[in-house]
Amino acid sequence: MIKKLFSLLALFFLVAWCSLSVSADQLTILHTNDTHSHLYPFGPKDEYGGIARMSHLIKERKKDQIWKGRQVITLNSGDVFVGTFAFNKYLGYPELKIMEGLYDAMAVGNHEFDLGVDNLAGVFSGAFSDDAPIQLPALCANIKNLDPGHPLHQFVSPTKIQQFGPFKIGMIGVVTTDEYNYSAEINAILTDPYEAAGEAAFLLRQQGCDVVICLSHLGIEPDRQGLAWVPGIDVIVGGHSHTAMTEPEIVNGTIIVQAGEFGKYLGELTLDVNPDSVGLVSYKLHDVDKHVRQDASLLKNLQQLKQGIRQDPRFGLVYAQSLAWADWNLEERWEEGDPNRDTPLGNLVTDAIRESIEAGGFTLGEGIPLIAFEANGYIGHRIYEGMVVGNDVLRSVPYGYDPTSGLGFKIDLALLAGIQILVGLEYTVSMAEYTDDLSLQSSGLTFAYDSSKSPAATPEEIMMGLGRVDPSSVMVHGVPLDPYGVYQVAINEQLLSFLGMLGLEPLAQMDTGLFLYSVVRDAMRKIKILQYSSEGRIIDRALQE
Repeated sequence: MIKKLFSLLALFFLVAWCSLSVSADQLTILHTNDTHSHLYPFGPKDEYGGIARMSHLIKERKKDQIWKGRQVITLNSGDVFVGTFAFNKYLGYPELKIMEGLYDAMAVGNHEFDLGVDNLAGVFSGAFSDDAPIQLPALCANIKNLDPGHPLHQFVSPTKIQQFGPFKIGMIGVVTTDEYNYSAEINAILTDPYEAAGEAAFLLRQQGCDVVICLSHLGIEPDRQGLAWVPGIDVIVGGHSHTAMTEPEIVNGTIIVQAGEFGKYLGELTLDVNPDSVGLVSYKLHDVDKHVRQDASLLKNLQQLKQGIRQDPRFGLVYAQSLAWADWNLEERWEEGDPNRDTPLGNLVTDAIRESIEAGGFTLGEGIPLIAFEANGYIGHRIYEGMVVGNDVLRSVPYGYDPTSGLGFKIDLALLAGIQILVGLEYTVSMAEYTDDLSLQSSGLTFAYDSSKSPAATPEEIMMGLGRVDPSSVMVHGVPLDPYGVYQVAINEQLLSFLGMLGLEPLAQMDTGLFLYSVVRDAMRKIKILQYSSEGRIIDRALQE
């Protein structure tokens, strides 16, 4: 019996030793992105996500990989902030504090800048919470035009080098420079991400890094078409486009991964690290759902944070009080291949905007037709089938931040000429095959375009029908749009500001003081049973048979 026991132990240690020796040159990257302040489970019956589940899974996967003899690094590729009342109450500090114990580094995403650089530095410093500074390294190499003495530099660096066992790992952060994501202040401090990544990768290689990882907050297409061609980068851990990649892509020898959104998934990438190459071993996208245990060490803190939201008179019972019932999922994105480019949630949001302007008696001129727009990229997530609460509404229209109300974007009313609207429509569909963020949802206006055609370069070309938008298809309340007429356009304040950047300055404008969240919430409460669907308000003729 004793001899048999020793034989089994010998076999066990032999298997363990073989496992360790096989994995001695392997590195595992655990990664998330675009978590957007989703501290709590969400969806029907709290099916998805939650940082306590993520914490448990990260710890379990780390233990498993370390047992196999692999080094493990855990990364987040940005947009930790903005998306739920947890952010609007606490401005991101508690989640960064929790992430300190889980992650080795994070990229700075575009929504980390929503508060401005001064306030972002304040969050990292603990100034807004009377607490200790955040120790989690934050990376962004293409912040180049910020005053060298600005306190944000204490918390955000271009790169980081860290030793993981035998591996010297170099990390770079880059963030999108698409202007519609930012205020003028932020646009002024950001530079070309590809150039910044190239400079950083070169320096990391000079310093002897075995693996160079770029935490990219550019989106999947810029990663494929741009960042993967920057010399010196082995792995791109991506974000911004919310892409749930079940398999990695290898472009120009660079491995690209991305793990969806809102903490619904944890990516696990394992690499072979050799003196002259980095190779793919395996990849898995883990579900973070109700089947994953919660980290019990976080639950008391999370409950206290939620109680603070309930007790804030600005918010109240936003996690529990029913506002409406959705008979089905109200999707914020169109179905692949469907020529109808209006979405159920887009129709609800824009109808709510237009009807709130009418009900409030706001006007820039009697008898001038009123329409409403919202960009797809500003509609955050679907409304799930079932009971709808305030936090669900905020998740659907999460962006912007007003410190007094704790809410997001306000609605402005603008007076635009018909030709300005045509130019704006052409711009919003000019990149429709690459991204839907710029594409519009509308109420009171319908139109058609053809994404297989080249975008028009001038207003004259648009008027002649030489672009993607068919000018004869543009209808305002069933009447053809008059290029020389004027129209009232209800629109969120950030989108109106972006129109100004495009040179489409309104003829007049008004701050209504209405918050987008409140308008959509009140509309849902009034409707009670939500049954919105796609109606063909916007059509891509390239997809029609």
